[in-house]
Parts: sequence; C-alpha cells; structure tokens
Amino acid sequence: MHATGTITMEQPSQKRVSKACDACKRRKVRCNGQTRCQQCAHLGLRCIYSPSGKQRSQGKRGHIISEFRNQTSTLPTISPPILPAHSGTSSFQTPYSPVSPIVDRNGGTPTFPSPSSASQYTKAYFLDLIPDYVDGVYPVHPVIAEYELRQYIEVMDNDPDVRSFVFAFGACTLNLTRYGDQRTDEVVQTIESLMDYSIDTMRRTHKHCQVSVMRAVQSMFIHNCLMSLSASDSAFYYMRDAITIIQLLRIDNPENVAQLSPPERSRRQRLYWQAYIHERFLAILDYRRAILPPLFTLPEDDPTLPIQIHEGFNQIIKLFRMLDTEFLDSWLDSQGGSVTSTWVEAKSRELEGDPEADARELAMLSMMQRADLCITREWLRTLVWRLAMSQTLLSSRSSKECLSLLFPVRLSQTLRQQLSSMSRQDIEVHGSSITQKLFEITDTIADVLIHVPAATIDETALRVDDFLFILDFVLLIPHLDQTRRGILQEKLLRLQTMFPEALSNASSPNLPLGSPGGANDPWYQVTQSKTAAGLEDLADELVQTQAQEIPRLEARSGQLATWNNISHRLSMQVAHVAQ
Repeated sequence: MHATGTITMEQPSQKRVSKACDACKRRKVRCNGQTRCQQCAHLGLRCIYSPSGKQRSQGKRGHIISEFRNQTSTLPTISPPILPAHSGTSSFQTPYSPVSPIVDRNGGTPTFPSPSSASQYTKAYFLDLIPDYVDGVYPVHPVIAEYELRQYIEVMDNDPDVRSFVFAFGACTLNLTRYGDQRTDEVVQTIESLMDYSIDTMRRTHKHCQVSVMRAVQSMFIHNCLMSLSASDSAFYYMRDAITIIQLLRIDNPENVAQLSPPERSRRQRLYWQAYIHERFLAILDYRRAILPPLFTLPEDDPTLPIQIHEGFNQIIKLFRMLDTEFLDSWLDSQGGSVTSTWVEAKSRELEGDPEADARELAMLSMMQRADLCITREWLRTLVWRLAMSQTLLSSRSSKECLSLLFPVRLSQTLRQQLSSMSRQDIEVHGSSITQKLFEITDTIADVLIHVPAATIDETALRVDDFLFILDFVLLIPHLDQTRRGILQEKLLRLQTMFPEALSNASSPNLPLGSPGGANDPWYQVTQSKTAAGLEDLADELVQTQAQEIPRLEARSGQLATWNNISHRLSMQVAHVAQ
C-alpha cells in the first residue's frame, strides 16, 4: 500500500514457454507451447516440435553475432531476409540464394527502368493485393508465403530484382482473382502493364548469373499471365525459363536438397512439382515435348503450410503423374504409340482410385481445390478416351465404360452435377488452364452428339440438355479465347441443323445419324483432335449394325413435342451465343 492509500495489485507474470513449435519459430510469433498450440490451431498448420540441437554456450553478445554470421555466410538460409538499415546503402538479398548486382556495361551506377506508368504502383498498392494472393493464388502456387511477399514489397524500391518480381506477383494475382464482371478491360490492361514491366526489368543472364526460387516463381507468374492472354509461344518460353532455373537449383539431386532445412526442402519440391504440372499441361495442350521428369517423392510435410493446401496440392500432383512418358509419347505420336485396351483400362482404374478414400480426402479440401481436382480428373478421362478412339479400340457394345463410344455422354451427366455444385468463382480462379480443360471436355461431348446417334428421342433430349448446360457455362468464362469459342459455336450450329423444326406428324424426320464433317471440320483445322475422324468411321459402322434397332420417330404428339423442344432449345442457344 502506498502512502496515498491506494493499493497496487501485482500483475501475474506471463509464463515463459521453454520451447516453441517449428511453425511459430519460423514465423517468429509467440507460441503457448501446448501439444497443438493456439497459433497452429488458428491457422490450420501442423504443430511440430523438432528435437532441440546443441545448446548455445554463453558468451558475449558481439561474439555470438560474429559466430552466427560466420556460420550463415557459407550455409543456405531460410530465415526472412534482413531489411537494409539505410535505404540507399544496402541491397536486399533473397533468403534462398544471393543475387548478383546488375552489371552496367558502361561502368556507371547500376540502374533499372522506371517508366512513369510504373510509378502509380506503390508499396500500398501491392500490399492491398496480398489478401487476394493468399486466398486465390497461394493455394495453387504454394511457394512464396505471405510473410515473404511483405518483405519483398518493403524493399522493392531498393532492389531491382525484387521490384521486378513484385510486379509479376501483382500481375498474376490480378489474373487469377479478377474474373466474371470484375475482369474488365481496365483490369486486363493493368495485368499487361504489370507483366510487361516485370519482363522489361528482368535481369539478363550473364556469366556470373545466380539463380533463386524467387526468380523461378517470377517466370511462372509471367507464364500464367501469358497463357490467359493467349500468348502460348511466349508462355512456353517463360515456362522453360522457370524449368531451367529449377534445374540449376538441383532440386532433383537428393544430396543437394539434403543440406536444406525440411521446410525449405519441401518448398523447393513444391516449386519443382508446380513446374512439372504446368509443363505436362502444355505438352497436351500445344503438343510440345516435356523435359522435366517427376521427382521420386511428393513434397515433404511442411509445418508452415496449412494442411488443406498441402493435401490439395499433393492430390493434383498424383493426377498429373499419370501423364508419364509413355502417355505423352502416345499423345504426340500420330499412330497412338503403345495404346492398347489393357493400357486404357489400367489408366482408367488409376483415375477411378478408391471412391471412399477420395471422398474423405475431398471433404477436407476447399471448394476451390475440389473444383480443380474434379475437373482435372474428368479432363484426364477424356484424354484417355481420345487415345482409345485414335486406335479404334471403342465399341458401342462394350461393357467397360472407358472403351464405350458413349463414355463422353455419360461423362457430361457427371460433369453437369459437379458444375452445379460449384460456384463460378471456385472454377474461374484457376485461370486459363481449367478453361482449356472444360473446353476439351465440351468439344468431345459435342462430337459424340453429332456423330453417334441415340437410340431414342428421349435419350437424345437428355444428351442435348446436359450438353447445353455445360456449353453455356463454358462460353461465359472470360478466359475462353475466340478460336475455341468459335469451335464450340460451330459445333452448336451443326447440332441445330440436325434438328429442324417438325411442323406436323407427317413431316417428322428420322433420328439423326450424324454426317461426316470431313477436312473442313474445325476440329481438324484448329485443335488437331484425334477424335472426330474415328467417330465418323465408327458412327458409319454403328449405323450399319444398328439400323434396324433405331426406331423411326413415331407419329405421336409426345415425341413430336420432344423433337421440337430440342430444336427450339438449340435455336435459342444459337441466338443467345450470337448476341
């Protein structure tokens, strides 16, 4: 009690935690030391307490700092970069590998372009994009974490390499998180401006070039933007640029990555697999050879990565591992390579997996991750079916779905159910890659509708209904380019001509059996598909073998109404698309 008569209560001192978990130590936040600490529980992180190393001996503070500097000068570090004490005297060093200063051929002070248009993009502008990055980009590109981005933005005015990367981050974030009504012409122009600035200020390769994770991710961000802008050749260039850096980082060398800490090793493995996925996708999309082999293992557990992101990313890797060398060789070979019925069945079983286990894994993922997994799986099934078609392995009478002519029609029913359960946001956030997958599926379904007749008019109505639902969904995606949009519109017009309006029972036409499209079919001209030609041949065979089984449209008002309903729906869709 003080002389004034007031009583002071001693505040209980906060209990000091003797040991923090790995995630809290790396993020440099307070840990409560519980079995699953409060921080990890809140963020959904793995809470791991690694065994402590040798205790540091007592000594003078200056001696300890000097010793620490000597140790870290020769070893790779994953700690956050140290910010410069003076803005004009220190250059930011990435936490993964040192960056050489810009070489000026005239011997002057290193500089980098600073166009007036770039001055409007301040630190505050990029900081405001971080929440969108965390929600829409990091789950599918889990390499550069939020805390690293904040440090990069903090020093972007002092280091041209970091500034160049930050502009690529901004472009990619806008590209993947601005969709639907938000993707205005102004947004697209901003994406292009940010991307162009990043490209213009990117360091040229020279004999003293040193590579980094940041630099590889920058090229992948640029690749992502170029794909959405339909610049496939330039996108391929930057994809290969990223792969070159990844190869120089020697992530596939066990002895090299063994020297890294577990979180950094896992992060680099995720970078490697990210490039693998993108390159395999390009191999299918643009018929290009892939050069990056798969790693022997999936990314290791990382306590700093949310479990949901870790599991979702691993599931995508497992799907794309199916695009192995044999698969790609068969896809790129005009003769179909070594595709047999046994091979098709094996790949189909691989895609089916364990339904119960898959359901449990999907339950823990976000809707955005589920959308990517579900659509990618259906896309891969379509690719396997196309390869089977190219080798005339399909039959209308096959009891095995993967070898059935009608598989894409059945797939359309499944895909419609999946799309109905997802929001457009969950799908469009994946950018041009998922748009291309949906296009390939929709285009294949259209060819089956055109070339393979249904047994009844009611079945035809169901097929057309599913197709129009999927078609309408795909045509509304902003990332769909005009070439592919035109292909789908052409298929829609062909379907419409197959169902002219029947004015009376007497004028009711027969069920359409499909007609060959020949060399003028845009399927051949643009997408180089392996499907349409085989479908036409098999459709002709199907007509001959089942001609007696396909009933004529009976003169009943119900069937006539169904026919005219199909005709009306197709006409309405054509008119809607033409607007």
